[in-house]
Amino acid sequence: MRVNKAEIIDESARVRPGVDAFLAAKLDPPKVRPRWIARDELVRRLERGTRECALTLLAAPAGYGKTTLVAQWLEVATQRVAWVALDPADNDPARMWTHIVTALARVGCAFGDDPAHLVAAGDPQLRDGLLPIVINAMADLGEPVVLVLDDYHFVRADACHEQIDFLIEHSPSTAALVIMTRADPALRLGRLRAATQLAEIRMDRLRFDMAETAALLASEDVHLSGTVIPELLQRTEGWPAGLYLATLSLAGRDEPDAFVHEFSGDNRYIGDYLTEEVLTRQPPEVRDFIISVSILERFSASLCDFVLETDRSGRILAELERSNLFLVPLDARRRWFRFHHLFAAVARAELDTEPARARALHGRAVDWFAAHGYVDEGIGHAIASGSPARAARLVQANWVDYVGAGRTATVDRWLRTLRTTDGPPDAGTLVTQAWIALLRGDEVGLKKLMAELAELPDVGALPDGTRSVQSALALLEGMTGHGGVAQLLSAARRAAELESDPRSPWYAAANFGLGHARYAVGDLDGALEVLPRAAYSETTFPIIRVFALGVMSMVAREHRKSELSRRCALEAMAVVDEASLRPIPQASFAFTALGESEVEAGNLTEGMAILEEGLVLRRKVSGINPWPTIHHLLAMGRALTVVGDLRRAEHLLDEAGRLMSVFPGELGAMRDRLSLAHAVLRRHAGPDKTWEPLTPRELEILRHLQGPKSLSGLAAELFVSPNTVKTHAQAVYRKLGATTRSEAVQIARRRSLI
Repeated sequence: MRVNKAEIIDESARVRPGVDAFLAAKLDPPKVRPRWIARDELVRRLERGTRECALTLLAAPAGYGKTTLVAQWLEVATQRVAWVALDPADNDPARMWTHIVTALARVGCAFGDDPAHLVAAGDPQLRDGLLPIVINAMADLGEPVVLVLDDYHFVRADACHEQIDFLIEHSPSTAALVIMTRADPALRLGRLRAATQLAEIRMDRLRFDMAETAALLASEDVHLSGTVIPELLQRTEGWPAGLYLATLSLAGRDEPDAFVHEFSGDNRYIGDYLTEEVLTRQPPEVRDFIISVSILERFSASLCDFVLETDRSGRILAELERSNLFLVPLDARRRWFRFHHLFAAVARAELDTEPARARALHGRAVDWFAAHGYVDEGIGHAIASGSPARAARLVQANWVDYVGAGRTATVDRWLRTLRTTDGPPDAGTLVTQAWIALLRGDEVGLKKLMAELAELPDVGALPDGTRSVQSALALLEGMTGHGGVAQLLSAARRAAELESDPRSPWYAAANFGLGHARYAVGDLDGALEVLPRAAYSETTFPIIRVFALGVMSMVAREHRKSELSRRCALEAMAVVDEASLRPIPQASFAFTALGESEVEAGNLTEGMAILEEGLVLRRKVSGINPWPTIHHLLAMGRALTVVGDLRRAEHLLDEAGRLMSVFPGELGAMRDRLSLAHAVLRRHAGPDKTWEPLTPRELEILRHLQGPKSLSGLAAELFVSPNTVKTHAQAVYRKLGATTRSEAVQIARRRSLI
């Protein structure tokens, strides 16, 4: 059904994507098509590879029949086969693994009710979380399973290569991987080859021979002289796509031998020449359709009708499929298609001569993709249409949803693309960049972006729903708090004043920031007043709900409301699991709250395991917001004291002290919490000499050691002899376990002694 202009939504509206718009089409393996030349020997070689080796690699340039060969093998394969067609957007590990997990689930691997949900908001490394689950699911299947990755040359991200290497190395003996690519992938092929775990089918084996060439010509009723067939084979060097194009070009010609004598050159030029020959022989309507649709990587009749402003696309697609004209169906229902890459490239080259027409086609494609929620494709076409402003609006309107689905790498790619366009970024793009910098732990980049935002005038509401640039800046400052607790509270109050609409998710975010800031300064009643607005808002982001519930648990614990504290902690962890947030550092609030709650309930082993997992999360990204780390270190230090691991408790509390020491101004309640934790630790330590207390005189000397004066200068100021000051200083060093003056001061600050 065609989409009218009236149906097109404003791209600044929030479009909530599913797992992926083209997911189903990407997971449908190709079907054998009529008149394909059988390649039985290669099929047998491919079958042996999947039985005997961890990886079977089909590596050859475009047009060598890699996909055709695998389609023929699929007709006879007895293993279960999971198919994923990759594209450039799969450089985002979360997207790539969403497709892989869903494909494996389709063939029987058990991942629960929603396999794709496992990957959402996943850690970019994934090795400790998702990959063991994938490998175990393949092993538990109990029968051979093959994962096929088509067009792997699109994958260039190091993280993706490392993860595929890990999968190959640790897969069970009943599992195998097939990779089809135009170039050798950045995988550990040498090690696999040495271990005889790599089967390879390359260009030399994929070339057509004389018999296959003759069979191809006969399938299209093309008759060449006996001496001309070898010439055709020699000119194309056995390149299957070139031979197929030549066959289409020769069909129906009065003098086919003469045509063969006319063309020469390497594969690329032969392909261009022959494709142009095929295009020029099409009726004008079909030729115009092919050239126009070539801007689309994938297309349906509905999409083509809208972009071409016609209602004949379905009929033309059916004709192209019947004529076997390089049209590749992408799903079993034959609703989505693509052109062979070679054919599409030549058709696009034709369109390059009409830049105004190309821009108009891309512009209409943006409308269709935006209306149907295909944000990634819409952004690409907006850039191609010469409208980076439209692309920016789509990015700004949808970055939150993509980050929430674990697609932060995709948002990074969008932002990099926008940076290549002319002109400075607008306010909405700068805000998006700032949030991504915060999520990535890029403290330097975040501070630079926030400084730029502070200089901008008010431009009104932003596409991501934030009320203004000033509101976004206050939210960011209220989330980071690098300026200390006073700045944290001030920014949080400003954000809550600006984001006053309860229907906005940023209202919940602002109230979390305010509740956390009030907790940081010791206003427990005030924190409990506003945190429920964030925790239980219907529009709140899942991660903000986790934040709010986690801090509510911490506040209730200090308020000695143990039942409320535990309930909030359990609710926070439930959100983490429901939204698949367990692998991300920002989820640590739930681990902090529930871990300490379990320890206080007497479940020491369970509680410490939860706290350990939370600590690992916090250490994944350096430069990330320090406050959750401080909260976790304090909670874990207190819990370690309870379980009797006093040395490690001291270490973590000292680390919390170091993190706090960098903040300007007074820390008030946060410093009190650290002092109390140290005091409890000292009581548990008993007579251990490590905790030998300092005398009042030694404490006085210690406070003076923070200044620049020498020991002699201190002696004069205190009206005592230099030897007396030296003796006291040495006692301070010994009791603190320090060897230098500066080290003694640092240790004392960590222990809240000064």
